[in-house]
Amino acid sequence: MTRGPLALAPRPRTLGVLRRVARYLRPYRGRFLLQLLLVAVLSAAEIAKPWPLKIVVDHVLGDRPLEPARRLGLDAHGLLVAVCVGALALHVALALLRLLLNRGTIEIGQRMVADLRAELVAHLHRLSLGFFGRRRPADLVYRVAYDTLAIQSMTMNGFFPLASSVLLLAGMTAVLFRIDATLATIFVGVAPVLLLAIRVLGRRVSVLARETRESESRLLSEAERGIGSIAVVQAFTAEPLEHERVMRASSEALSSALRLNLLETGYTGAVNVVMAFGTVAVLYAGATLGLAGRLSVGELLVFVSYLASLYTPLSALSQTVARLQSGAAGASRVFEVLDEQPGVRDLPHGHTLVAVRGEVRFEDVHFRYPEGDFGLRGISFTAAPGSQVALVGPTGAGKSTLASLIPRFHDPTQGRILLDGHPLPDIRLRSLRAQIGVVPQSPLLFPASLAENIRYGHPSASDEQVRAAAALAGVSSFADALPLGFATPVGPAGHALSQGQMQRVAIARALLRDPRILILDEPTSALDPETEAYVIGALERAGKGRTTFIIAHRLSTVRRAHRLLVLDAGRVVQDGTYESLRTVDGLFRRLVDAHGLLDAQDEVKEPST
Repeated sequence: MTRGPLALAPRPRTLGVLRRVARYLRPYRGRFLLQLLLVAVLSAAEIAKPWPLKIVVDHVLGDRPLEPARRLGLDAHGLLVAVCVGALALHVALALLRLLLNRGTIEIGQRMVADLRAELVAHLHRLSLGFFGRRRPADLVYRVAYDTLAIQSMTMNGFFPLASSVLLLAGMTAVLFRIDATLATIFVGVAPVLLLAIRVLGRRVSVLARETRESESRLLSEAERGIGSIAVVQAFTAEPLEHERVMRASSEALSSALRLNLLETGYTGAVNVVMAFGTVAVLYAGATLGLAGRLSVGELLVFVSYLASLYTPLSALSQTVARLQSGAAGASRVFEVLDEQPGVRDLPHGHTLVAVRGEVRFEDVHFRYPEGDFGLRGISFTAAPGSQVALVGPTGAGKSTLASLIPRFHDPTQGRILLDGHPLPDIRLRSLRAQIGVVPQSPLLFPASLAENIRYGHPSASDEQVRAAAALAGVSSFADALPLGFATPVGPAGHALSQGQMQRVAIARALLRDPRILILDEPTSALDPETEAYVIGALERAGKGRTTFIIAHRLSTVRRAHRLLVLDAGRVVQDGTYESLRTVDGLFRRLVDAHGLLDAQDEVKEPST
């Protein structure tokens, strides 16, 4: 379900998210177990840290002999040297263990992020166009770039610190009970209060963490909207409006982040207050036992050292739970997209096309948009192999919708479409679309060189093939005059080229693919009459042997089409040739009169080449 831009997202179920995150950990379970072993060794080393101090106080400075030292023949000075060397070695080992642990956990986390991103990007590429019509592009980019990092955070800053804290707590608690059960019992009594604080405040942290991510995503969307449409913004002097819009989104994002930060700070403060009560109680009881002679000075120092260290894993445990909750908010946004099912998908029995003639047949095709509006009603016709079919009609008649069904950007609501007698759903999508070249109404170019934009239609094409397609589409006439020729960068969205030049590049990209079916959506809409005539001639040459569908408002584009389908309100209201339809009273004749076209015998001459 699509949420409103300000809707508060539901709290993700952390355990359910953790189970899904664990799936990405399976390929690295060997490394994961090794890191767990390092965590155990590191925890044991942490637990051993106060013991050199106890040995020095009780056995070097005190009058209590240490049996292992006596057997080794060590006097007090020798024992002191041995303890100092051992303490130094322990701290060096701790530093190396932390380095190895951090390196291993970061590597595992990064590999998991890479796997998740790869799956998310591949899944996005499989989703239908209708999905992207309901989503903000910047929000999807945010999920790919930032929300996927949550899986690393949950692993590196979540699970491993959690395991370390649990092992430290278990080890230290066992030592405390061995030293004095009364003091250990006081500490254990604090745990339920602490866990209650974690549970109550952790839920709110999770909700606010997701709300913050949503608000940051909205900020990115608003900024991208204004920058991506800067020409329109400046043309309509709408800079103040866009500035206000971005600042409003920024204020919401900052406000959400502030609330989250304050809650996390209060969360940590509440945990520290609970721990302070336990610390005071334990210190008082421990000092009383020391005064009574039930604890040695060294044991009391060990107990106090453990006490200071003991609450570190407890605090880390509370913060780790908060990180897991925050990470679950990001990961759940990724899984939300992964749970989207493609509206168009391959069937299990789908097959690959071998030889394609290019016959396209529509049989009583209806199409209804998700919003409930009909785009097409009862469309039936057959396009013969190698023929040129023009789709004409007023804006909103259903021309682009009809063409979009051929490469299965959408599937019909009713009826079926066949290619060479094969229903389209029976053909694998990749195989189907490999046979189709599409030139969209708005030419979409990438920030790359001219040659790279053309080669996008056929990445393995040679330079000769690229130049041949460019010549056919009329790109060579301006490319050779550019400073770097075909190596000239076209800039973001092709802004280094005119609209007509971008259109010709898009046509060359489609022709380079050598498709059996061409779909041309207003291929000459941005061209001047001379260039239009040149491109029309080029398309006629390129279309030989191919089934071509041309969507056109400028009816001069479709003069030579073998067949014209005139659409109105999603229905085919006229079917014939240019000559037959222009002499019959009907919608096409009215369109011709409205455009003031030349008579049929007045040919538009191609420019000399």
